[in-house]
Amino acid sequence: MDPHAPFLLRLSTVEEGESHREMVGSPEELAFQGDGFEPEGPISFRARIYRIGDRMEIRGPVRTKVRQTCGRCLEPVVSEVEAEVRVFAEPPDSRDPREREEVREDDLGIVYHDGQSVDLTDEVRQVLLVEVPWHPTCREDCRGLCPRCGANRNGDGCACTEDPVDPRWRALLDLREKAEE
Repeated sequence: MDPHAPFLLRLSTVEEGESHREMVGSPEELAFQGDGFEPEGPISFRARIYRIGDRMEIRGPVRTKVRQTCGRCLEPVVSEVEAEVRVFAEPPDSRDPREREEVREDDLGIVYHDGQSVDLTDEVRQVLLVEVPWHPTCREDCRGLCPRCGANRNGDGCACTEDPVDPRWRALLDLREKAEE
């Protein structure tokens, strides 16, 4: 465990009751990367910590920006990503005497600490990865690319005429035109 990790919470600095922390790290420190996006700027976590003895609830928003490609016109898009972190931290032997490697369904959201510090790096990375847009668009009314010439239809458009109707769909188009009359 890196003692200088940005999302490492030292228990000696956390008082009983409620306290607040602002934690900021780089995408490299968090190993925040994935297919289809590039991190853009720092990752910030505004943690609200409730401590009672050796148990804590840590929650708050985590924010960053990611650079992606518009799914319609292929222009670059910078998206704000915000997620809510909520974890409970406690010593590993406080819950039950199981082996440390065993995980049960009710352990989700629980981070075990060593009595010195709690590393929130994995939790912060995981909640952000879930919130990265799957199909980003540069704007709501993005018109995308022309299927014939590949020009971006958001700008000047293209010189292509209207798409010819596939002859297999001609009968259906005729029915639609009759219904509109």
